[in-house]
Amino acid sequence: RPTAFAFGVCITALLQSSTATGMMATSFAASGFLGLAPGLVVMLGANVGTTLIVQVMSFNIAIIAPIMILLGVAMHRRSDDVRLKNLGRVGIGLGLMLLALHLLVLTMAPIENAQLLRDALQALSDEPVLAVLSAALLTWICHSSVAVVLLIASFATAGVIDASGALALVLGANLGGTIPALLEAHTPVARRLPLGNTLVRALGCVVCLPLLHSIAHWLAPLGSSPARVAVNFHTAFNLGLALIFILPAERFAQLLERLLPDPPRPADPGQPLFLDESVL
Repeated sequence: RPTAFAFGVCITALLQSSTATGMMATSFAASGFLGLAPGLVVMLGANVGTTLIVQVMSFNIAIIAPIMILLGVAMHRRSDDVRLKNLGRVGIGLGLMLLALHLLVLTMAPIENAQLLRDALQALSDEPVLAVLSAALLTWICHSSVAVVLLIASFATAGVIDASGALALVLGANLGGTIPALLEAHTPVARRLPLGNTLVRALGCVVCLPLLHSIAHWLAPLGSSPARVAVNFHTAFNLGLALIFILPAERFAQLLERLLPDPPRPADPGQPLFLDESVL
């Protein structure tokens, strides 16, 4: 379990996307390369890893992006070692992703002052269930919970939304981040892992939703601003789910296998067999 959890954290920290990690893990689990129980632990680690990205990005580190791009280009062009060339590509990719996330926040800054947006977000603050569903839909469209949580933190910093409303939107962003991998799975075996990840986060949303005001009060000593409360809640939420579900991962995997059993095999040995879509 510790190895699978650390693998999920590290891969997501490098890819800066738990959605990408989830889709990779789903593919591996569908092909039998990755067991279902270890895959669930990997996703718990991936969910924690994406919160570390948000924690780092919540500070102003935009200056690192051009440095990483410059170093990556220099390493890729001047080195004859294939491994160093690949590391240069990694530096370019990470720098571009950091720059893209920073530009997203800057682009949304003028929109934060729009009265229509302020009214809509204030209305969502009074309807936490609707806020969760709206943020989940937005995260599914964006395919990035990191970008949406950073956007929520930006809204909170501008005073567009209060702490409790920001926490409800963060819950929705966590739930919406599980949807792309679930929709991309086309067989019962492939759906097990993303469904497990969705159920874990959905259960967390159900438990936390009635306690948003209390949670905001509990997290205030770590940072009183609504943006800091939202970012810290994002980390605490996923870390808490990991601590709860990492031990019963095997039993949870057995439950998912009963919910989504293997497709029946043909009784006639002469019946033709075709390649499974998940194998393709």
